[in-house]
Amino acid sequence: MSPAEKRKNIVLISFDDAVAFWKYKTLFGAELQTPNLDRIRAVSTTFSAAYCQSPLCGPSRASFMSGRSPIETGILSNRIEAFSILKPRDIWSHGLKRDGYFCSSGGKVHHGYVPLPGAIHDQLYSDAPKQFPRDLRLRPGVSANISGGAGGGIATLDPADDGSYYDAHSARSFAEFIANYDGDAPFYREVGFFSPHNPFITPARFKQLYRIGDFEYPPEWEEELQPEGERSDSVRANFKTNRKRHWQKSVRNYFSAISHGDHHLGTVWDALQSSRHAGNTILVILTDHGMHLGEKRRFGKSTLLEQVANVPLILHDPARPRPQEVTDPVGLIDVGPTVLSMVGLPAPAHGLGQSLAPLIAGAESLPDRAIPTFRADGASIRLGRYRFTRTRDGDTSLHDLVDDWWQQRDLGPAHPAHAELAQAFAEVCKTYGAAGMFPDG
Repeated sequence: MSPAEKRKNIVLISFDDAVAFWKYKTLFGAELQTPNLDRIRAVSTTFSAAYCQSPLCGPSRASFMSGRSPIETGILSNRIEAFSILKPRDIWSHGLKRDGYFCSSGGKVHHGYVPLPGAIHDQLYSDAPKQFPRDLRLRPGVSANISGGAGGGIATLDPADDGSYYDAHSARSFAEFIANYDGDAPFYREVGFFSPHNPFITPARFKQLYRIGDFEYPPEWEEELQPEGERSDSVRANFKTNRKRHWQKSVRNYFSAISHGDHHLGTVWDALQSSRHAGNTILVILTDHGMHLGEKRRFGKSTLLEQVANVPLILHDPARPRPQEVTDPVGLIDVGPTVLSMVGLPAPAHGLGQSLAPLIAGAESLPDRAIPTFRADGASIRLGRYRFTRTRDGDTSLHDLVDDWWQQRDLGPAHPAHAELAQAFAEVCKTYGAAGMFPDG
């Protein structure tokens, strides 16, 4: 038996700006179409209360790939180049390469759509860098329909252009890799997708999955439907949700981008399952952070609220091909320790995460764990049924996510759970190196 058959391979798939999609299946009336994510979940563990450690792309990716807090590293902005602070040896996948894994890049996992600088890439990966064309704008000469909404509602019309998308290149690159890899060493392979990042450009058939008129406001939305007025919290509004047709088109655009990414995920999954490596490969699916889709009169990321902090995290272990949901709060910071423990390697000494392998194996849950998300101007934790947030200015909010998922009613300091959550928040901040953000408690 070869070493590759004895030690498990790893595939890490990263989406960009993806909500916890299963919560949105019929949330707005129209059904979100994710057939490939659905069939993978049917043989995998879904962590339905997984949280990013930053609501921004670069800081989140630097955190989950290093196992370090954004506060600890100081990477709190997309303007900060992660590897100006981190060293390649700080990345948990570096331990795989050091231990003999063949490590292969493929799309956006670390921040940015271009390959890492050569000296850094060569310390993390065993093969050549790969670069795919970004979908940040419609390419010249490509015919398209533009129907409006956030991102413009751009849909390319010629099926011959479908293969030119970033995600198509990334999926094909993986399919070629998995079909041809015959090394003795186990492998670690990254698959980075552009979807569902704005401007939500897709082939027309993904826009056509959704009838604009089928999208309806959630019944809980009231403030969102007012044209102006006082904000109930500190979230910066950037979207006129009350313009219903514009909102419908915007959510249609975002949903179509998720479905487009899901389509290319299917290429990856099918290529893996038809390969000789299917029975020996762990697959992890995640994203950097979620999105607001009109709530709080916002369309975008960057906040500390549940819809941005809660992210997809799915782990497929071929030794346990069954559906399982873990509802305990966990963090993306746990991904590295989990993968390393599943292949028999120690977690990085500097890491703050913990292995989720016992939960995957059915161990007793630990619902009392608090999971933080940080911004430069504040932080928030998910603990049990609550979300507690504090700004640097000292303002706090407490929301019951079971009764108030949209976080419309601040329970306030008089609520019986407030003192417990404030104490848990202080302890988490101390652990994650953020106590200095809140010197008064």
